[in-house]
Amino acid sequence: MTSTENSSTVSDAPTPSSRSPAWRTRWATKRVISGALALSAVSAILWFAVLRPRPTALAMTARAGDDTVVINQRLPTRLAGSVIDQYGRRLKADTAVVYQRMSGDSIALASNGAVHCDKRGDAVVVATFERMSREFVLRCRPVAGVEMATWVDLVVGDSARDLAFIARDLDGRPVTELRGTVTVADPSVAVVEGTKIRARRAGQTVVIVDVGDEQAHVPVLVYDVVGSFVGNPRQSSLMAMHVSLGRGDTIVTPVPKAAFWVTYFSQDRAAAPPTIELRGDGLCTLGNGLTARRITDGEYAKYCYSANGTRMMIAHGANGADRVNGVVALRLVW
Repeated sequence: MTSTENSSTVSDAPTPSSRSPAWRTRWATKRVISGALALSAVSAILWFAVLRPRPTALAMTARAGDDTVVINQRLPTRLAGSVIDQYGRRLKADTAVVYQRMSGDSIALASNGAVHCDKRGDAVVVATFERMSREFVLRCRPVAGVEMATWVDLVVGDSARDLAFIARDLDGRPVTELRGTVTVADPSVAVVEGTKIRARRAGQTVVIVDVGDEQAHVPVLVYDVVGSFVGNPRQSSLMAMHVSLGRGDTIVTPVPKAAFWVTYFSQDRAAAPPTIELRGDGLCTLGNGLTARRITDGEYAKYCYSANGTRMMIAHGANGADRVNGVVALRLVW
């Protein structure tokens, strides 16, 4: 009896052929899903092998195709070559780039890219990463200082002006090959556009020129356009008038009782500014008793005192350009 019961129990267990259609469907579905997952895993591995970031090029500057590296630092710095993948992205392998000077001037260059440009010089250098290499020109142009005008004058509504400055080397010679940045502390007052600066609203801010190890901070003054320097309802301390004078022309305009800087700058790049003098109880000097103001070519700048009834005469002589067009700006000090 016991053997028969055990035999009956085994024979009662369902076999694959005797299972229900629903069970067989679930079983087949699981096999399909398992196969699909395995295929997806293989595909992911293949795609990763094909699409994973791979180093494809060396770039020595931020500008594509640039084969010249200019160093303006006098202190030791490091070359900023980059390893680029097939998508144009920078890889984190820059520290593995090896540098070697091939020819040219003797420049202190280490294999890891550390360079010391303590004097002017040119050299041909090759950068190597794995099987890739890139030859480029290294120009040492150390900057010892940056000279700018005492401040920059702008007028609301005018076109952008050149941002003039001179970088000099250790011997005082101008350096024309520069790599740096120019920023404005308050971009709501003025904005940099390439090598020019343009006014946005009246006010004051600072422009910062950063080249090599040197920085220059220069005030930027943005003037309101007025029809007269007196009786201005806005009571602005930064006022500007547009002037246009032919040969022999003279403009006479009243000025407030005040101490002020008067500046003229050309709008048509005329080399010589008109003559600007005070008539009545007033006088102008080159400085305010502390420092003289540095100006750019074609500008006029003086520090003036005026009393009640003082007038300013702006005159263009019989020689020079047929007509001069510019701006006369007043910055009231008190």
